[in-house]
Amino acid sequence: MVNKEEMKTALELMDIQAGDIVLVHSSLTSIGYVDGGAEAVIDALLETVGEEGTIVMSTLTGWSEPFDAANTPSAVGKISEGFRRRADAHRSLHPVHSVAAVGKHAEWITSGHEHCETGCGPGTPYYKIRDLGGKVMMLGVDMDRNTIMHSLEEAIDARYLLTVDIPAPTYMEDYKNQTVTLNKFPPGHRDFLRLTPVLRKHGALIEGRIGNAAVLVMEVQNVFEIGLKLLRDDPLFFICHNPNCNSCHWSRRLYSEEPVDLSVYKENGCADRTCEICVVAN
Repeated sequence: MVNKEEMKTALELMDIQAGDIVLVHSSLTSIGYVDGGAEAVIDALLETVGEEGTIVMSTLTGWSEPFDAANTPSAVGKISEGFRRRADAHRSLHPVHSVAAVGKHAEWITSGHEHCETGCGPGTPYYKIRDLGGKVMMLGVDMDRNTIMHSLEEAIDARYLLTVDIPAPTYMEDYKNQTVTLNKFPPGHRDFLRLTPVLRKHGALIEGRIGNAAVLVMEVQNVFEIGLKLLRDDPLFFICHNPNCNSCHWSRRLYSEEPVDLSVYKENGCADRTCEICVVAN
């Protein structure tokens, strides 16, 4: 069991300080039993950064129904969902890549997301957190849950990014029976776990534990600088070599001279409607 005060002590040992801006990705289950549940985790984070700090959490959503900022639940865990439901939380307006924030910079970080050209590019909360000198924390989840990684892919204009049409969000006028186009949308799978040892090698990773959960803390600017160097040297750095991975197989072929035949995904695609590659193919 872990309680709020123990979590605050652990956060301080991982260099989370008063005034910090921290983007948190989390799993309550990974922590184990928490006295006070998700709310205790949220309180520990907010109390550690204090009134001058800001906690931000991804509140990512699916696309089967129109996004409603007030009511569409976060699809990335109980901590994120509890956080976005707080009375003092601000939520950005994006039909898939929204964030919620509480603290000094919350309103500015979340504003204007609906006017950005892409979900994770310039002007989005992810860039604003970087520009404020913010950190990203992986609390009981691996690097493959780090939304900042999508910002890197967008920055190099990766060939495998998609253009997809989804139901229009409710904040758009006359949204019913309309669609909205998402540009540079990330496909189903990349091997973002490969970034962890590289950050560790550069001394850009703080590691610790909260309860049973492993925790990674890194400066967002370091993720940008190191991650972009990797992708500019090799745009396929995060594309896996698993022959059974439709997503990475498709992405790799886009960088080859072979024409991409979508029929292979029609024939062998999965039935998961959230798998962007197979949805586009079909």
